[in-house]
Amino acid sequence: MTNARHLWAVAEALQREVRPFVTDNGALATLDSGIRVLTATANGLERGPSEFPGSPNISELADTDRLGGPAENAAAYRTTGGAIAEVAQCLDRGEHITGFLDAIAGERSLLESAVARMDDVERAQPQQADADSDAIDPKRLEAYLRQRMARDALRIDSFKLVVGGRSRQTALIGLADMGDLPARLVIQRGIPNLATNDSFLDELTQFNLLGRLHSAGMRVPAPVLVETDPVWLDAPFMLVEHAPGATVQPDYWLPVADGNVVLDLARQMAVLHRQPIGEVGQGLRPSRNAFDSESWKKELEEMAQEWHSLARWPSITMSAVISWLRANVDCIEGQQSIVHNDMIFHNILAQDGNITAVLDWEQAAIGHPGEDLGYCYPIVIAAADWESFMAAYRSAGGLDIPQRQIDYFALRGGLRLMNLVLKGGRDTFEKGLSNDILVASAGAHFTQRLMHRIAVVLQSVLERP
Repeated sequence: MTNARHLWAVAEALQREVRPFVTDNGALATLDSGIRVLTATANGLERGPSEFPGSPNISELADTDRLGGPAENAAAYRTTGGAIAEVAQCLDRGEHITGFLDAIAGERSLLESAVARMDDVERAQPQQADADSDAIDPKRLEAYLRQRMARDALRIDSFKLVVGGRSRQTALIGLADMGDLPARLVIQRGIPNLATNDSFLDELTQFNLLGRLHSAGMRVPAPVLVETDPVWLDAPFMLVEHAPGATVQPDYWLPVADGNVVLDLARQMAVLHRQPIGEVGQGLRPSRNAFDSESWKKELEEMAQEWHSLARWPSITMSAVISWLRANVDCIEGQQSIVHNDMIFHNILAQDGNITAVLDWEQAAIGHPGEDLGYCYPIVIAAADWESFMAAYRSAGGLDIPQRQIDYFALRGGLRLMNLVLKGGRDTFEKGLSNDILVASAGAHFTQRLMHRIAVVLQSVLERP
């Protein structure tokens, strides 16, 4: 408890007394990640309550830090970890547990307290840092555009890189004497020397997809140019017309303030899902090898096994999620559509209550439409009524997806994302593959918040008539 108080004091002092005076944007980003690591670690050192709902007779206190580092389950203190493990393991064995709903609610309550403590420290809104302007060379881009457009007078008169993105770099460009080109463009370039990921679309496929979606009336950036030869900027890139508006959700965890934008997301998702796969989805890969019942069951067991192998401590929430998914996997039908796979508000621009552009199509695929609906579900229910969202989706021509399937994909999406963050964040850092403070922050801070979000979705699903 004393160690936890020391860490909270350090984090609060850094946020209150140091952060306002940091002017270097790189240092600011590092400081923010460091504060997140401190708060996540402090949560794991809290004493916790003396007993836990669902299993009050546990006498042996659990050492939740036995593997080192902050636990992804911030509810599993030394005073509650044993009780949580007992209930979770009973759920894993398929045993009936009297009062297990109380145990689920108890874990969620502790997760809520942990997230609230982090919120108290991080209450200041993160500043938008400027990226290193040398990452994409505007002079080389200007030379390319002059040659491509056969216009020697063309020049770039404004250039600003946008912070964010793990596989692509983005910059806003203003042009003068541009000929047939729009005056304001956005360039998106692959990161040089970064190993390619087969799950990401290449620039040419994205460019062609954007063209077809734009022609179909979906609000996406209008594609302008694509270049696959890396000789010009050290990696392939594409240029699209700059769309008006601002990012709806700059912070992944903050709820969306504008309910009209939430309903507009439903309408734009409907437009995407009703597109003919054979025409608009040319060049897209399927998100899985098969869409039959057995393939969904196999995938679920693989994800469950991965969670149990990665988890630092059992979780009633995660075990209940896996149990529910197993009981309901037969509800999935082999329906297919074009899916975005990350269609939530940090990838959306809006203005005056209306979406102006859906961005970042690098993970688009042929998949089940419930994947997009389930993925946005926790973000939508934090800001609006889900029935209103689905009514807007259906009125715009969206597909007929039963709610139980959407619930399945909402919980599946949480389990899948948790596994990805544990592997790509926590394990990458702790195995020494990366010393990046941002990776450390993802593995410690993101997992605690994500588990709380999954708990909220689980309760919503279990309370459904």
